[in-house]
Amino acid sequence: MITRFFARSLVGFEKVEVTFGPGLTVITGPSGAGKSVFMGALLALTGRRDVQAPVSEMCLKGRALKLPEGYENGEDEAVVRAVKKEKTRYFLNDLTLSKKRLADLLAPYVRHVGQGESRALSDTALLALIDDVAGAENPAFQALKAEHGRLFEAHKKVSAELERIRQAEREARERREFAVFEIERIEAVAPKPGEDEELMAVKRRLSRREKIGEAVARASAVFELEGAVEEALALMEEEAPLFSEAMNDLRLRFDRAVEALEELEELDVEAVLDRIEALADLKRRYGSIEEALAYCARKKEELAAIERMDETKEALEKEEATLRKALTQKARALRLGRQEALKRAEEMVNGYLSPLRLPPLRFGLESKPHDATGTERVRLVLEGSSLETLSGGELSRVNLALLACQGELAGGGGVLLVDEIDANVSGDESIAIARLLKRLARNYQVIAVSHQPHLSAAAEGHLLVVKEKGVSRIRALARSERKEEIARMLAGRQGLEEAEALAENLLEEFAR
Repeated sequence: MITRFFARSLVGFEKVEVTFGPGLTVITGPSGAGKSVFMGALLALTGRRDVQAPVSEMCLKGRALKLPEGYENGEDEAVVRAVKKEKTRYFLNDLTLSKKRLADLLAPYVRHVGQGESRALSDTALLALIDDVAGAENPAFQALKAEHGRLFEAHKKVSAELERIRQAEREARERREFAVFEIERIEAVAPKPGEDEELMAVKRRLSRREKIGEAVARASAVFELEGAVEEALALMEEEAPLFSEAMNDLRLRFDRAVEALEELEELDVEAVLDRIEALADLKRRYGSIEEALAYCARKKEELAAIERMDETKEALEKEEATLRKALTQKARALRLGRQEALKRAEEMVNGYLSPLRLPPLRFGLESKPHDATGTERVRLVLEGSSLETLSGGELSRVNLALLACQGELAGGGGVLLVDEIDANVSGDESIAIARLLKRLARNYQVIAVSHQPHLSAAAEGHLLVVKEKGVSRIRALARSERKEEIARMLAGRQGLEEAEALAENLLEEFAR
């Protein structure tokens, strides 16, 4: 329940500070006094209206109030505060949050019924009502609904991943062809690290082959004088080991040069030049032989990843098909449970509509795209009328009846803010609304703005809004003051004395 509300510099009000009790509280006062402004300020602290006051605060308390982790304060209560400067900031137990987040958190706890309000007639609310009826009659239905929701989320996740894989596969198709082409280009050359340097050395030797051969042939004449040198050294009795070693080393080097020249004679020069050009082409394209080989390895890894993608896609397709089959079965079971609950739901709602002077309604199911709630939405038809042709007052009463059913099924709890639901209705309809709200006040805390005496007489608490010298004020009324206020509402049709007598009768009637 709302235990306290405070606002400073609210439109028309200098300061508002009100405490609320359980049950039914009515807010009355002359037209233009500020009742709608006050109700709007309450709704603003639930995220349903724009904040008008620079500072406003509301205290909520009750076991039905469920706050998510991080927002609890250790007790069954919450303090909602809004501060409006250049922009509006919202706080829940001193933690900041957005307007939408605040509305989402408080929507299950603080409900609103007013002229033109159709929240209880939304697809989500109507389906929830049918599901609550189905769950009350068959406890296994709620488990079925939870399992369907789990399967839907699992299927949604797998489908999204499968679509991502398929999209990646489409994008990879062109990359696959290019990767195969690049790999084949590099592997056709089959380069080896350092091979280009070796071949360039061969090319240089080929270009100097004749000159090297001629030079070696001329220089080999030195060996003809080797014996003469050795003989002269012997006659001089001089030992020259360095000369012998040098000549042997020179002979070895010349022999190797000759062998290399003979090998060059056997080489296919055109093939060497072609190989050098092929390697040069790879170097121009990739930077070096080593980089070409590294690029080839990366492309092979990419192809392997694409192949694994195919395997992943196949596995996901099987998983998606399995989940879709199970999900379809659960959705069919949900639909069957809902169909069985329609008649009971009609009886419950019509039990509230009849005293409200509204024709009975019928529920039906129609197909919709499969979502987390199933494959159907609820169709609601009033006998002889369509919802589109209902007046604001009639629509509000239908909303009230639906909320009454929800409260009955859920066992109540929370707050019901009612904004001029009894405006422009007949006396009998006003009495019916007052009785229903008084009945709802057993399960909800009901705070209602009203212009009718019947709802005022039915309330446990009564707040009066007046405007004096252009400033609005709100205060709680004692019983004797309530009688005067109800008489004021009646005095338009009766004399004041008679109105006071009627007011006393109404208070006594609803007190019983």
